[in-house]
Amino acid sequence: MMRSMFAGVSGLKTHQTRMDVIGNNIANVNTVGYKAARVTFKDMLYQQLSGATAPTDTRGGTNPQQIGLGVTLGSIDVRHTQGNTQATGYITDLAIEGDGFFVLAQGDQRVYTRAGAFGLDNGTDGNLVSLITGARVLGYKADMDGKIDLNAPIQTLHISTSETIRPRATTRVSFAGNLDVRYSDPESISRSVQVFDSRGKEHTINVIIDRVPGSNQWDWRAEWVLESSQFSRSEDLAVEMNREYVVVDDGAGGFQLVDVDDNTKIIARSTEGRLWTLVDPSGQDTNQSIEFETALTEGFTVRAAGDSTQIKLVGNLALAEQGSIYFNADGSFNRAVSNAPDGSMAISLNPELADPMAIELDFSSFTQFADTMTARFLHQNGYANGTLESFSIDQNGRIVGSFSNGLTRNLGQIALARFANTGGLERVGSTMFVESANSGNPQIGAAGLPGYGSISPSSLEMSNVDLSEEFTDLIITQRGFQANSRVITSSDEMLQELVNLKR
Repeated sequence: MMRSMFAGVSGLKTHQTRMDVIGNNIANVNTVGYKAARVTFKDMLYQQLSGATAPTDTRGGTNPQQIGLGVTLGSIDVRHTQGNTQATGYITDLAIEGDGFFVLAQGDQRVYTRAGAFGLDNGTDGNLVSLITGARVLGYKADMDGKIDLNAPIQTLHISTSETIRPRATTRVSFAGNLDVRYSDPESISRSVQVFDSRGKEHTINVIIDRVPGSNQWDWRAEWVLESSQFSRSEDLAVEMNREYVVVDDGAGGFQLVDVDDNTKIIARSTEGRLWTLVDPSGQDTNQSIEFETALTEGFTVRAAGDSTQIKLVGNLALAEQGSIYFNADGSFNRAVSNAPDGSMAISLNPELADPMAIELDFSSFTQFADTMTARFLHQNGYANGTLESFSIDQNGRIVGSFSNGLTRNLGQIALARFANTGGLERVGSTMFVESANSGNPQIGAAGLPGYGSISPSSLEMSNVDLSEEFTDLIITQRGFQANSRVITSSDEMLQELVNLKR
């Protein structure tokens, strides 16, 4: 009777433990990234009443006689099954579809979680952190060109508003389309191209193409379009709209801008050709000045252009570079005869306060058929300085920044970890895990690699608690607890009857 009573007590204890685990699961039914646990039981050591005997020639064998001493806890296992993914709309919310874990730095300790509720802190670097614990998210930092080395050590990820893309000088300009073999118009074909110097300042190049009659040859030349700073329209200025002005030597070591048709009309003076002082109709200097990107030399012509309030002087500086484009009889580009094997021809610019520029003009995508004239500028590889305006995170965990110059660049990539035995991970609260002696060492990688899963941006993984299963277990556990309590009360009644034998 005492054995049955203690067996009942052990049953109460283990069922209470199971109830505690079920209660914790139900409490975390809406906890992001929570993984449900289950309890298993095992029977306790048995008291041996008699051992087994082997059969003989005249008698059969007997089985052992044992009385169990109750039940005890077998294991508490974490179910690392996939939880449902819920879209949130927050760009820093991430859900893992697969077996990986996010890697976070909590002081000097690394912790692992499936709860991807992340955000940015108010640090100057804009650290990506867990909104649950404040732990910093670890990953791979991209270099200045946006390249990510997955073999590099992982580190804290930053998304800083001060992130910039340094300007890049244009080195190549490409053209494409068809040059109509039937073209006989004496007027040149002109295409404008915007290029950038080493400071990110934009310049305009006009590429002019003329057909050599009766041949498969087209000649080209390039002009550098220069624009002055703007100035206010005023009757006190000598400048007239849509007229051409030419740079002449003033005979005193400086320059003057005079009307092409009437060289007695002066509109501006300069000592070095870059900074000019505007004059009034009487030839007197005014308080307005304008500036060109590079100095104008004698013979350079400009014209006045603008609107009702602001004017600027615009001119085309003829470059020394020019060349020819040749085609084969079938209308394809002739690489063998054209200036360069790859179909490119070089021009050079020397912007003020910037590095000298060497730009290749690539005409190799031109054709010459009896068809519509479609020659056009295709693209160029330079760009201005850009500051970070926004960012997004893709399914591989790459953080992609969008910059003010229209470019995008990788800023980093979120790291993921996987373990040989995820069930061996140890909970430390706040849906975080740490490695244990039975989990194996973390294998660090990234989403998209085999075994790590993928990332669902702007989503969170919900708890994998199944309420129908939990409530069923709740009933079974309650009934098990109730049955074990009946064993104790029944044993007590039997002891009472024993006591009552002597009255």
